[in-house]
Amino acid sequence: MSPRIFLFALVLAPLTSVAASRYAVTPLPLNTNPLGINNAGQIVGDRPGDGGQRGFLWSGGTLTEIGTFGGPASSAAAINRLGQATGHASLPGGQARAFRYAGATLAELATPGSTDSLGTAINDAGQVAGQYLTTTPAYRAFLYSGGASTDLGTLGGSFAYAAGINNAGHVVGVSALDDTSPYLAHAFLYANGKMSDLGTLGGSYSAAAAINDAGTVVGNAWVQGSEHAFMYANGKMTDLGTLGGRRSYANAVNLGGQVVGRSDSAGDGDSLGFLYEGAGLIDLNTLIDPVLGYTVHNATGINDSGQIAAYGCRNGGSECGGLLLHPSATPEPGTWAMLLAGLGLVGWCRLRAARMT
Repeated sequence: MSPRIFLFALVLAPLTSVAASRYAVTPLPLNTNPLGINNAGQIVGDRPGDGGQRGFLWSGGTLTEIGTFGGPASSAAAINRLGQATGHASLPGGQARAFRYAGATLAELATPGSTDSLGTAINDAGQVAGQYLTTTPAYRAFLYSGGASTDLGTLGGSFAYAAGINNAGHVVGVSALDDTSPYLAHAFLYANGKMSDLGTLGGSYSAAAAINDAGTVVGNAWVQGSEHAFMYANGKMTDLGTLGGRRSYANAVNLGGQVVGRSDSAGDGDSLGFLYEGAGLIDLNTLIDPVLGYTVHNATGINDSGQIAAYGCRNGGSECGGLLLHPSATPEPGTWAMLLAGLGLVGWCRLRAARMT
């Protein structure tokens, strides 16, 4: 390698590192499965525990177990700005109950039915969306507000599943249109006491996962034998595509319209976390420093500051768990000094070469 080519390589190496490090990575404890994040960067989810999975709240490096209602398991699905979380926890007999967790207190939510229930989303007012099991049996969506729960109805079939809620109390999810098998089901928006069908990308199935305060909805829908992430805004559902594989799933959207989720890689060989900002999907693995050794397999939440809750592995998959991806700060002065020094060397090399010709 000539001296000039070597010097160019020295200059481009830090430039590549800066470009690949749009997000810094803070690992959560191993074996954590992150499910939601709030604007303070607090993350909730679940991890293996004695006798079953246990819900947790991670805040500033400290992980707190949420507990149960005397049974073996729990899971925290979402967290609001105030640090209140929702999810489900088991009774001694194993039945699941939707909860709201606040100030280290776990409280069971009243739901329209007395059987299993799950909380899936919570807004800043403490309203909770989720589902409960009817005696049919079938799951139905509910909205918990002011100490009472309302059954949201369906789009015509027997089941509905609520997945997201915004600060206006609007709920999104999926509902059956009829009871054929397999179910014909569409994404829905529940607002002002009415459930509306959001349609599909041309197939028979769609499901909404989240809604932001601007009313933008994200989820996934069938497309020609596969499933693709979608964004629904201004009455239109848009296919977000994939990272080269057949399937993609949108999990969350922030107020700025940034979307995160997971997608199959080319050849469907792996699941990769993605970020969408208005163009094609971006593989999150291209936005973190490869030296860290992580592969981000799923992005489950994003807050309004752009912080992302994700799941990833390293060391050949032997170390897996939750990750907090946070936008990197401006490169430190030392980094810029290296860049400038490298550019100076290139200039000197060119000047010297010119004098020798």
